[in-house]
Amino acid sequence: MSGRTAILAAGLAWLYETEQPDDAILQHHGETLSRPDSNRWYGFCPAGWDGRVVISTHVGKVEWTGEGGGRRPANPLGPGELDAITAELAGLGAEVVSTWNGHPGTTGSLALARPAHPTLLAAVDRYRRGCPNHTGPLCSWDGCPWYPTGNARVAHLKDIAAGAAGARVGD
Repeated sequence: MSGRTAILAAGLAWLYETEQPDDAILQHHGETLSRPDSNRWYGFCPAGWDGRVVISTHVGKVEWTGEGGGRRPANPLGPGELDAITAELAGLGAEVVSTWNGHPGTTGSLALARPAHPTLLAAVDRYRRGCPNHTGPLCSWDGCPWYPTGNARVAHLKDIAAGAAGARVGD
């Protein structure tokens, strides 16, 4: 299994098979894994566009060419990169229903057909509702333990991906 396929498999296991505790709190963008050997990182968002799971790919370190309005990435996503990821996801049992961005940009996104695990969606909903004692999802009250405590309860992607060769966790 290639490094990217291992990362995608870990992300799918986290999104679809990992039960979250009743008091877990996860910010709505989800979590990420990176592949330093390929200059890519991957986002796993449980409730993105149209409420769907969204997997995104990003150039890790963008190099630029040109100046002013003619500036463009010298190392964009490759032509067909989103198609290749779509095929890998299909091989892992995940149906992609929409893609956007991609070559010649530095990011690309893929929306999946199946919703994330209900307990993962509930953790995102708790985040979106915000701190019950103060205001907003990231409570601005200095020292409020609501988010740090709830986020520490999440079964994190890094734990699922611990065995994925070449994977490194990012936030």
